[in-house]
Amino acid sequence: MVERSFGAGFRLAGKAKDDCARVLQLDPQYVDAKLVVGVYEYVVGALPFPFKILIGFAGITGSKSKGMALLRDDAERGVATSVEARTVIALFLRRESKYKDAIEVVRSLKQQYPHDYLFCLEEANLRKDAGEGMKAVDAYREIIANSARHGYFAEARIELAYFGLGDALRGQRQYAEAAQAYEHAAAAKGVGTELKVRTLLGAGECHDLLGERQQAISDYQEAIAAGPNTSRADTARKRLKSPYKSS
Repeated sequence: MVERSFGAGFRLAGKAKDDCARVLQLDPQYVDAKLVVGVYEYVVGALPFPFKILIGFAGITGSKSKGMALLRDDAERGVATSVEARTVIALFLRRESKYKDAIEVVRSLKQQYPHDYLFCLEEANLRKDAGEGMKAVDAYREIIANSARHGYFAEARIELAYFGLGDALRGQRQYAEAAQAYEHAAAAKGVGTELKVRTLLGAGECHDLLGERQQAISDYQEAIAAGPNTSRADTARKRLKSPYKSS
């Protein structure tokens, strides 16, 4: 994957699937082996139809429903790979926009590992994407509050929680609080360039919607300075010329 050698990676995945399928032949009750087989079945089954026809000539087939069934069995009965199976299930459910089902899976993981930052963040993200505006806001605020507690999370990328909070508040038309959340994200230690530009642009647009033009200009200028060669910096330059208006 690091070398982007997808062909070689796919061959290795096929070998891993064959090994685990052989384990299941020898011991059908060794459900932990269903993780790899389930992922393989789902991924191949989810490929575009023309591509599935092409690889079908090589005997490569897969089924999304079969893959999900294998993963659910592992999630329920697995000893070593239950957490991994549930994590993958949540990812696949998100891919299919089945947000409420994905939330249930992630909540089971969060209850088991309440100090895992990524599980907590994913629940908030899923609630936002599911249209549960204020529940998402509450979830992000809980993460931010817990991040301030020493040792609660082993590692917390607080800028991601603030960014999600900004998006959720903006969706609820709470522009002042959204702008503040975006600006907190931009100011977080170690924030990446792309996210910093994106959050500052979002903050500027919120200030424009509030009629706070000078603050909006300041955010746009910071966005351009943070990532002058990014596409969102180009958008910020346009916003400097004329205030943002909600569509």
